[in-house]
Amino acid sequence: MRFHHSSRRIPYPVLAMNCDWKAGELSLTYTRTEPDGDTIRKPTDCVSRFRAAMGPDIEIRETAYIMGLSRSNQLRTFFKLSDGSVSGCMIDPRLIFSRLLLDHAQAFVLAHNHPSGNCAPSLADKKLTKTIYRASESLDIPLLDHIIVTTDSFYSFADSDPHSLSS
Repeated sequence: MRFHHSSRRIPYPVLAMNCDWKAGELSLTYTRTEPDGDTIRKPTDCVSRFRAAMGPDIEIRETAYIMGLSRSNQLRTFFKLSDGSVSGCMIDPRLIFSRLLLDHAQAFVLAHNHPSGNCAPSLADKKLTKTIYRASESLDIPLLDHIIVTTDSFYSFADSDPHSLSS
């Protein structure tokens, strides 16, 4: 097939067309296709799931995950929030809550890893926990815990510093 180049210009359509387009009523329906999963009762119920999701990257770069729960603390959604570098990852509260709202989660647990193997929270971790906790209060989707995971250990804000998960 041959294409012939022409110097003749094709005129653009007239922009002043009278287009009175109206939409009647639009609706969006969301139906869950899977039942809720296991019941989460304590941080150790979360840690093994987070470690498995992080896989061998747990010692290479920081990764953040969210576990969304139902009103009865059954696993409703589990997703990777972000991948980062050796020393940090971006955690945007807007991304957390947009997904939790879409998945109809009633509460959630945030987790990220420290590739260094030191699970002690940094000042940035503490500040992030406060920020996300305040946002969770506004939306009535409680942050139940922020867990820092390493290959051999973990740090639970709910167990170690419960005041960080309150106003």
